[in-house]
Amino acid sequence: MRSAPGTTLVMVACTAVAVAGCAATHTATGPGPAASQTAGSPTPRERAVADAAAILKAFAVPPGARRLPQAPDALKTPITTVVSTALVDHVSFWQAPGQPQAVLAWEQAHLPRRFTLGDEDFGPPSWDRTFSLSPVPGMLNERDLVVEVTGAGNGQTAIRVDAQVSWQPPRPASERVPSATRAVTITQLRSLNPHAGHPPAPVTITDLAVVRRLAALVDDLQLSTIGPDASCPAALGGGIKLTFLARAGGAPLAVAQGPAACGTVQFSTGGKRQPALEITDSFIPQVLKLAGLHWKVL
Repeated sequence: MRSAPGTTLVMVACTAVAVAGCAATHTATGPGPAASQTAGSPTPRERAVADAAAILKAFAVPPGARRLPQAPDALKTPITTVVSTALVDHVSFWQAPGQPQAVLAWEQAHLPRRFTLGDEDFGPPSWDRTFSLSPVPGMLNERDLVVEVTGAGNGQTAIRVDAQVSWQPPRPASERVPSATRAVTITQLRSLNPHAGHPPAPVTITDLAVVRRLAALVDDLQLSTIGPDASCPAALGGGIKLTFLARAGGAPLAVAQGPAACGTVQFSTGGKRQPALEITDSFIPQVLKLAGLHWKVL
């Protein structure tokens, strides 16, 4: 199973979704559209639904294949999926003559060229291959066609086809560094890495221009779409914490800390935990550069 781009790869135990009919749609629940959405333009969720329908239609039907009215027992649950709380998954089922690996190879050779090869899982009892389209920045994180095959007996192959599109939910307007911020304290967190040294003393910055740029870095992070059931490697500590203040030595207005589990930034305002944010590779280096710090953060 795979995560959306920019997040830690995780393995989870999927919950089987009963599928009735020759095609079904599963849409994960996520935040609603942003208030600033232009009237008449599709929301990211609506765009994901439309893209998933188009991707499913791009499946190249093998010669002699017939569509199945319901999922074969062996293919009720996909072995590969995007780990996201904002996911649309359109699915259909087929049966075609031939051996599973040969059918999968035929599909790879006949899909539209706009798809690029992605991950694959090897059987037995089943094999699958992911075929991807480019993401739409700020709207659609991942757009995949996943074809899974398994033997159905008598020289036949059962096929599961998933069109999986993950969309980027907007951050709530309340999840921002308060405008009253006039100072920020940067703390390097202790790492459990035995090779890590003792963290340097925290540094408080009161240069308003720098403070505002640090706040903007946090405000520019996207919401994480890693689900609560995702299983991530144990965190080894480390990283940095930014505490935003109305004045040096004052009570925290907001706190951003990361990297946390699943490649996220924990964020709170007024002491209240907000939805996790997705950390970027450049986030910590940018913070250190803006603050003029030469720390080695593990």
